Amino acid sequence: MKISARAEIVWEYENENVARAIAEAVDVDNLDLPENFKFKTYWKDGRVITKVKYLGEIESLIVALDDLVFSIKIAEDVIKK
Repeated sequence: MKISARAEIVWEYENENVARAIAEAVDVDNLDLPENFKFKTYWKDGRVITKVKYLGEIESLIVALDDLVFSIKIAEDVIKK
């Protein structure tokens, strides 16, 4: 099923430097995406914000969002060490 979707996903952190490091690490994953995907990740006021625009099959969007959540988790784990 084809859909058109927009989303904003926000993770909150107590430390601005942690938010910045995570956003910078994850934003690299947003390069070279297909035309129907628009992902932008940035940090502001201790938050990591990802804005998503998408047009296409719902399954592909679900996979991409799952990848994003997994990438955030990996970045958090690396920063904690």
